[in-house]
Amino acid sequence: MVAAASPTVEEFHEIPAVDAAEQDPPNPIAAFARAMRGRWKLVFLGTAILSPTLAVLGFLSGVQLFESQAILRVFPQESNILYATGEASVLKTFDSFVKAETTYVASHPVMERSVGQLQQTRPDVAVELTAKNLASSVEIKRRDSLIVLKTMSKDRAFATEKLDAIIASYLGLKSDAEERRSSVRLSKLYARETELATRLENLRADQLEVGGEYGLSALAKAHIEKIAQIDGLAARKSEVSATLAALEAESAASSADTSDQEIMRATLLDRAMADLNFERAKLLSELAGLRSGYTEQTNLRFEQKEEAKLEEIAVIEQAMADRREQIRVLGQTGALTSVTEGGDQNTVEEIRSLLEKVSGQLEVARQEARDLNRRRIGLDRIENEIQEAEHLLEETRRALEVIRLESGRALPGYAVVMSPPSITIEPSEDSSKMLAAAGFAGGGFLAFFIALVVAFSEKRIRFAETLVPFEKRLPVHQVSDMGDDDPHAADLLRNELQLQSLRKPRLVGKAPVIAVTRSSAGDTTAFARSLAKSFARSRMKTLFIDADIARPAEEGAGPGWREMLARTEFETSRSTEQALLWEMSSGAHARTQDPTVSAPMVALAIERLSKCFDVVIVSTGCMNDRLSAKFVLSNSDVGILAMSPNDLKKQVFGNIDALDALPRQGSVGVVRGALKSDPWLMVHTRSTAAATAGAS
Repeated sequence: MVAAASPTVEEFHEIPAVDAAEQDPPNPIAAFARAMRGRWKLVFLGTAILSPTLAVLGFLSGVQLFESQAILRVFPQESNILYATGEASVLKTFDSFVKAETTYVASHPVMERSVGQLQQTRPDVAVELTAKNLASSVEIKRRDSLIVLKTMSKDRAFATEKLDAIIASYLGLKSDAEERRSSVRLSKLYARETELATRLENLRADQLEVGGEYGLSALAKAHIEKIAQIDGLAARKSEVSATLAALEAESAASSADTSDQEIMRATLLDRAMADLNFERAKLLSELAGLRSGYTEQTNLRFEQKEEAKLEEIAVIEQAMADRREQIRVLGQTGALTSVTEGGDQNTVEEIRSLLEKVSGQLEVARQEARDLNRRRIGLDRIENEIQEAEHLLEETRRALEVIRLESGRALPGYAVVMSPPSITIEPSEDSSKMLAAAGFAGGGFLAFFIALVVAFSEKRIRFAETLVPFEKRLPVHQVSDMGDDDPHAADLLRNELQLQSLRKPRLVGKAPVIAVTRSSAGDTTAFARSLAKSFARSRMKTLFIDADIARPAEEGAGPGWREMLARTEFETSRSTEQALLWEMSSGAHARTQDPTVSAPMVALAIERLSKCFDVVIVSTGCMNDRLSAKFVLSNSDVGILAMSPNDLKKQVFGNIDALDALPRQGSVGVVRGALKSDPWLMVHTRSTAAATAGAS
């Protein structure tokens, strides 16, 4: 890449960046193996330290436990209930009773009473004992009609005393409950009966207060009649309003027309009434004929027809009543309108007073209807509550009778002590050996877990294969366990760079510029100088530039890169070791600092220097905190990212895009000081050695 005499790419096989196995899709097992690579020695060392320590602690913390057991037996009230009696429901009831007694033995009241007894008899052991702790230390199981209690304790006697206290508390609470059961149940029902009777009396008093002299049916009937009265008053009000509007027109002609209209309306109503009377007479005659032909065989059909005829007659009679009322109103309004010319004003006043009277009567009727409706609704609610209270009172009295009859056989069985708590001499459990084994195994697991957590929380690169996802933008061309100034590693890297394919054709007559940088804080001078010496050994006129101007200038340094950027005097010194190697220091110009550098300054300086040498090697320092480093990379042909296993992933990954875009021919990665367990270390060593042998 850097010299015309360099071998072409076709003459050598390109060195693979990773093995084919590494290019397969990632899987959890591979990720686990990669994370734990190089850490197994620490896991074994931690296991060797933690396992014996935890085993000794477990053995010392082990205790001896003494077991005690007691048995309670539940007997049924009925004989032969446990045998085939043919009554499955009775046996099921007894089985449920045994389950309930087992639960009651382990209940909080029993445990709390037992704790009180133990604190009185064994204050030295049970001073801090609670009901919850006691319940958790006792195992209670049911086996058919038996209730088995087991417990363990460090104190041999205390295990027996715990079961004695539990059994005594259980039997004592059972006897107390037997005494209270009948009285409590009856007293509750008596109180409920009294409460319901009082409630019933109060509801009946409310019924009398709300209904007064009316019942629910009477209030409903009165409300219906009041509604009919309201309809009549409303119709009368509308007629009087129409009459008043006609009189206020103050026109004799219109008054005469109005009188004629009223007479015509009365005539029409009279004719309609005559028609209705005729229709009514017709229906009555049909009804009479229907009744004359009545027989017992046609009883149902006759009743249906008779009911239909009566309904039709009732409708006609109601229509006739409405017509009579309308004729009466028309007569009144006609009398009011038939006045002389001098009495118009008096007639209007009378009609207006009549309208006010009718309006007042209508409002009073509506208020009375609302009051009747309110009383009807309230009385309906009270009667419903009375029915509910009577139903509940009847059920309560029935329950009292049942309790009086069944008080003698309230429970299906009773419990007795079949086997008192036992006293053991030898401990039933010794947890020393078990805890020792658990501590030994836990030590190994703890060491492995700590190493695994540290591995998956690792923020460093550690291995070169971490850059596999970015191999197209930043291929790793060398992985070496040597230092930055190792000459052999520098020669191998030089061969790799000579085999690098070009993205774009180079300009003729210009030396290739190779920029060396880092992503983390560190000095790249040793790395870049070693690479420059390698190019010089290959008989190429090489210039090494220390372009890390973010560092303070050395005292007594001659003019160098800073002066080159400032376009003042600069000088290059030839190396005493190699004749073809020239070096340029960072310079001593105090005003040229990293913040004052611009891209045109760097481009002009590199262009002037690249015309005088075969290769230009530039050491830029850390590209994260040096602005000038990125300017140098943008004006270089190839960028070299010098990395170590301790570099942070975040910093390296954040600079990959810039390293791919800034140099003209792209960038390559170099890992120096690689770990011995890095799988790419041997791969790159063998590949580069073969390539070097072929080139020679």
